[in-house]
Order: sequence, then structure tokens, then C-alpha cells
Amino acid sequence: MGGSCFLAYLAAWLTFFYVLSSFDVTSGDQRLLQDLGLHVLPDISKINISLDEYTTVMREYLQSRENSADDAKIIPNLVTYDVDQKVVWRSSSVRLRFSVPLDRRAKVEEAQLRFLVPPQLNDDTIVRVQVNLILGERQRRLMEEKTLYLSRNSTKWCEIDVSSAVQSWIRGEVNLGLELLCLDFKCDLDPIDVAVTTLVHPGARRMRRASPYETERRTDCQKGRKKKKCCRQNMKVDFSKLGFPEMAGIVAPKLHNVGYCHGLCPPNYNFATNHSRIQSLMHQMEKRNGSTTSKKIIPRTCCAPSKLKHLDIILVDKDNHSKLRKEVWDNMDIVECACS
Repeated sequence: MGGSCFLAYLAAWLTFFYVLSSFDVTSGDQRLLQDLGLHVLPDISKINISLDEYTTVMREYLQSRENSADDAKIIPNLVTYDVDQKVVWRSSSVRLRFSVPLDRRAKVEEAQLRFLVPPQLNDDTIVRVQVNLILGERQRRLMEEKTLYLSRNSTKWCEIDVSSAVQSWIRGEVNLGLELLCLDFKCDLDPIDVAVTTLVHPGARRMRRASPYETERRTDCQKGRKKKKCCRQNMKVDFSKLGFPEMAGIVAPKLHNVGYCHGLCPPNYNFATNHSRIQSLMHQMEKRNGSTTSKKIIPRTCCAPSKLKHLDIILVDKDNHSKLRKEVWDNMDIVECACS
């Protein structure tokens, strides 16, 4: 009897601590979103970004990146492919073909099919659509399935990711176009305007010239000569997959290498401050002398960010869902790491 009571008591306390830890994580997430200015959930059904708005803001965004002091940062080109051929079957199935030039060395960062849908005559304005890559007369490959929020009274701009399709065309694979298909009973998808916008890194990549004042510690990390020692590592973040619906309005960058710091901090290596030098000396001295005067030996220095920069974000304006605006997230992109 006493044992069962103890187990029940233990289970209750474990449940309590689990709930408490979940609450802390959730609170931390909310603080993060608030600090990033994303505490308001975007109304996805009202987003209506035109092709002109996207291309204008995106060109300004890429130009600001190119003009920044970010050394050796690879900047993609914004390329827009207009539709060459459009075949409509009962308005619910549309075949679209785009002329994409061959460049086997190019790499597509992202590509979006953008199309202007006419007002819907039926009552159903929330529709499911599918984009397929046409491989043959009866062969299709699914690109993406998505829910669109259309309107009975006005036109609506929509976008669907087609990055893998455009990448295959650039590499020289057969280009028979895309199929835009409505999965619901009634749906008018015959686009008034349509294009594919692509962020592509061409074979001869465009990048800023490296600064002559670049530090040695950063050069070592980039060249990979000291892989086991403290330096910046790559960490690509896809904001759409972080699990926050508040990030649904982010247009660029959808994928970014924010980096992280990792590696050993041996004696006399890559110190961030004079304090870290002293801490390293104290650690070595206590370890060498086998000091027992303190319960815990002074820890060695750790690999941590020593230089960060801001990250420009393009997202849908929460006050005007047909416009884009730029936000600046401070201390988001790791530039250098050091032992501290």
C-alpha cells in the first residue's frame, strides 16, 4: 500500500514538472516572437502580394545585401521567367510552359510560381490545388499541394514553390512545363497573369570582394585548416519549418545560414578577450597543480560567437497584406567565433 502511494506521488510530481517545463518553453517561444516583431499571427487568407511588388522589394533587398559589409557573401540573381505557352482545360487544369536557359553550374536557391487568379463565381473560395512537373503525356511528378484562399469579388495573387522543377530545367532535363490542377469540384484557375520568379546563383557567381583586413581566425575557419578547433560552422535555418505559424509571412530569406560556433579551445588559441586569456591560464594552473582548494576547478574557455551581425527580413506588412516591408533582426548571423 505504501509503495503504491509512493509511486502515485512520484508520478504526480513528474507530471507537474513536465507541465512546468512545457510552460517555460512556450513562454520562451512567445518572448522570441515578440522580440522579433512576430507576435501577431498573420492572416494568410488576406495575403495578396503582386508580381510587381515582389520584384521591386526583392531587388532592393538583394541590392542592400550586395552593398553590405558582409565579406565574400554570395548574392543570388533575381530572374523572372514569363510564360511562353498556356493551355487551359475547363479552367480547373492549366498547363504552363516557361523557357529556362541551360546553365549546368547554376544553383537555384528558390523558385516560385506566381499567378493572378480571377474572381471565383462559386461560393467556395478556399480551394486545394496541386502543381505537377510534366514528364510526358501521361507522366507527372508532384511538386506541391497547397490550399489557396481566393475571392469572389476580386483577383488574388498566389504563389507555389517550384524550385526543384526549375533546377531540373536549368540542368538540361526535359522541359514540358507545369500543370496547375484544382483538386476541388469547382475552381477557376485560368491565370490572368503568371510568371516564375527565381533566386539563382549562376555559374560565375557574383560575390563581394573579401576585405584585406579580414582576421586570421576567420580565414583559418573558412579554409578548414583547423577543423577541430573553435570556428564558425554552417547551420542553415528554414524559417517555415520552425513550427511558428507567425513566420508564415516571411518572404525572404526563407532559408539562411546563420551559423554556430563549435570546436576546442586549447591554450593560447583564438581568445575573445583578455579575461578569457586569464581564465585559460587559471584553468591550466589549477589542472597542473591538482588544486583541491575549490570544489570545482575553473572551467576552460568555450567556443562562442565573438562577432554577429543583423539579418534583414522581408515579410508581409501586417497592416497592408498587399505590401512587403523590411525588418532587421539584430545579432542573428554569426560572423566570427572565439574562445571566451
